[in-house]
Amino acid sequence: MSDRELIINANIISMDGGDTRSTALAVENGRIAAVGMQETLSPLIDRGWTPLDLGGRTVLPGFIDTHEHLMLTGSQASAVHLDDVPDIAAILERIADRAGQTPKGEWVFGSYLNEQALAQKAMPTRTDLDRAVPDHPVFLMHATVHMCALNTRALEIIKPPLDLAGLDLEGGRPTGVVRDPGILTFVHPAMAGIVSPETRLGYLDRAAGMALAKGITTLHALDGGDLGPGDTPFIWRHRHRLPVHLVCYNQSMDIDEVKRLGLPRIGGCICSDGAFEAHTAALFEPYADEPDNYGALTYTQEAMDRFILAAHREGLQIAVHCESERSIEQVLWAMEKALRAFPREDHRHRIEHLELPTYNQIERMARAGIMAAMQPAFIPAFIGQKDMATYAALLGQSRLARVHPYRTILDAGIPISGGSDSPVTPYSPLAGIQAAVTHPNPEQRVSVREALEMFTATAAWSAFEESEKGTLAPGRLADLVVLEDDPFQVPADRIRDIGVHRVCVAGVWHGSAKGADGGEDAGPC
Repeated sequence: MSDRELIINANIISMDGGDTRSTALAVENGRIAAVGMQETLSPLIDRGWTPLDLGGRTVLPGFIDTHEHLMLTGSQASAVHLDDVPDIAAILERIADRAGQTPKGEWVFGSYLNEQALAQKAMPTRTDLDRAVPDHPVFLMHATVHMCALNTRALEIIKPPLDLAGLDLEGGRPTGVVRDPGILTFVHPAMAGIVSPETRLGYLDRAAGMALAKGITTLHALDGGDLGPGDTPFIWRHRHRLPVHLVCYNQSMDIDEVKRLGLPRIGGCICSDGAFEAHTAALFEPYADEPDNYGALTYTQEAMDRFILAAHREGLQIAVHCESERSIEQVLWAMEKALRAFPREDHRHRIEHLELPTYNQIERMARAGIMAAMQPAFIPAFIGQKDMATYAALLGQSRLARVHPYRTILDAGIPISGGSDSPVTPYSPLAGIQAAVTHPNPEQRVSVREALEMFTATAAWSAFEESEKGTLAPGRLADLVVLEDDPFQVPADRIRDIGVHRVCVAGVWHGSAKGADGGEDAGPC
């Protein structure tokens, strides 16, 4: 196939800040050569350029997911899915079926467990799991990745200490449920050592294929650290086998390791707090349904100050997980302090999640030049798309106005990049775009263009890649997603249903007329 291709009969949205639409786009050697009207660019066909007629479909810059966990996504996709089970009995039946297909003694993994969706509103315990699967170690991951359930065999293998913070006990014995911070500081590192390199490569391949199927051309892989020791060096070493671009964050405070890898950034899910669903996100006032529980900070202020100051002095871009007010305050204070000591104009430090900031914190982030990396799909997945019912129960009505405050953040001048936090929610930029546009609080809704920018132009900017990606302009990489419909034209509550027709990554097509599937390359653009 020719290295010079002319896309024609297309609805091309460049995301360059204007409202200009084009109908043709020229690609040469993996980069965009020209964008314009078909009548202007069609003479290229007479000069040997290969035409590609897209039948009026919509072309956008390839989507960028700025917060996902590559290794976890692949591993959870390979586990028993528990996102649609009605009760604990159904969980036990499903994992018993998998155990019946698994050699005795080998692990049985489950994923996407959400106890709030179960009839019992409770996690399965060690004794529940033992009853269904006595001869295999069992590990069930909560949908948030901040909680898990283990059977007795699994506990005997990883041997959590009885004084582990977050280990649920009953009568002095583990129930099998582990929450933050113990799942981060002990369980995830312990589990990381049981998977072979070949299996890990399979996880990466599977996750990359899943991303392509949703129109994603760049993944910000937040891996390593407590969630998977050694994962970032492994991913970085094998990055060229994958069909998507990677921006790697090492989720560790180990600055020396990041420097050895040659990465210009550090962090990701360095978790300053936990998750709302596990009642471990750190609040100023207690949870409405647990009046004695304020959540928990993972680090002392002194430890966070030391890390952020050291990383900032090294010139690294920093990202830290902060779901709620008290953790946001801890990290924001540390970043403000580092910036006062060592001013840096264009640092692009990130706060990840930012689900419940105060208005004062938003103002301070804007003054400090700190951006927000957020996940709009959390709204339908966990918060409650219609009336935020789940978070109303957790937080009470008075705090709901500050939940995922996209409009307030953008109006303050803070850039927002979009992500999925996969496997917490599936790869789907279009689902995230729809969620931001249809926020259940009308005062926090954004426009379709603003939501698209979260996954294109601003997403590229968030990694200092705005000269390469995020918009369709001459010289940029030919990273494109071809959609079956125009997000600006369909009803807002149907955006997530738009089909992905094809995906082009640096000039190489993936997928077919039936939609990108992460399969064989369809050839160069």
